[in-house]
Amino acid sequence: MPRTLPLAFAFAAVAASPAVADSVKLKNGDTLTGTIVSVADGKVALKTDAAGHVTIDLAQVETIATDAPITVDLADGTRIMGRAVAGEAGSFSVEKGDAGTLRIAFAELDAINKPPRAWTGSLTAAFTSSHGNTENVASALDAHAENRGDRDRIIADAWYRATRTEDQSTGDTATTENKLGVAGKYDYFFEGKEYYVYANTRAEKDRLAEIDLRFVLGAGGGYQFLETPSDQLRAEGGLGWFYENYGDGTDTVSDPSGRMAASYAHHWNAAHSFFDDVEAYKIFGAHDDYLVRNKGGFRQKLTDSFFAQEWVEYVWDSTPAAGKERVDVIYYVGVGWTF
Repeated sequence: MPRTLPLAFAFAAVAASPAVADSVKLKNGDTLTGTIVSVADGKVALKTDAAGHVTIDLAQVETIATDAPITVDLADGTRIMGRAVAGEAGSFSVEKGDAGTLRIAFAELDAINKPPRAWTGSLTAAFTSSHGNTENVASALDAHAENRGDRDRIIADAWYRATRTEDQSTGDTATTENKLGVAGKYDYFFEGKEYYVYANTRAEKDRLAEIDLRFVLGAGGGYQFLETPSDQLRAEGGLGWFYENYGDGTDTVSDPSGRMAASYAHHWNAAHSFFDDVEAYKIFGAHDDYLVRNKGGFRQKLTDSFFAQEWVEYVWDSTPAAGKERVDVIYYVGVGWTF
């Protein structure tokens, strides 16, 4: 027999064999095939040839099976790797090679093929330039980054504000706004992922408010009321140390303080959202020493990575530097980029 015939038979056999695929069996008896991308937050993400990416409620799934090994994270923190084998209703098994097979109920499951931790965030910029009867240049830059894990969250912020105005009668140029700062916070969640403790720090400089340095270091606790794709709401409070060094030569503030804060974001749809963050400090060194700040606004998604944003920043300082106002309110319109 010519040597080409066995090769031909082999190729024919491979072509005739069914294509390998993962399977998701539903409680109504239907079975969907494709590749199980992940299971998280009560949803099964399945990539199919016919319908593309499909999302299925885990509550509607009877069992699953995979052709390739998967990574399974259980609610108790255990991680298992192996091929999934269909099991009884509401469960599946994982083949662990020489270690045998382990049955897993969906109720024990935290996630399958959980993506690695990654930083997400945004850069937002606003810029205006007026020439003619008014000579004015203003700019604002915000950077926000967040890293969310199963039991913790890291938040980092940085900002810069600058405005210069020219007096038309004299030609003199004056700085009417100049501030910059950084802030960071670490949250650790307890069982249930609602209650958490935090540590926070913040350092900023505000030339026009005569603040050479305002520094805060503290710790406390919080509660995550909502954390869904459409709504995020948290509130927290704690104690810390509050330091202010004034540029006008007045006394430096260095006292223990109390802190209350809340953050809320709502997404009406994939393109439009609202956000509001408020933070208040009570400095215990004087009965009338408070600092309150609020940042809120709207965001419109322009593309997958770019957005437009309009926001207002409000700061109330009950004991400002000599000759300075207690209240600062600034309105911004800008564009941003997400990562």
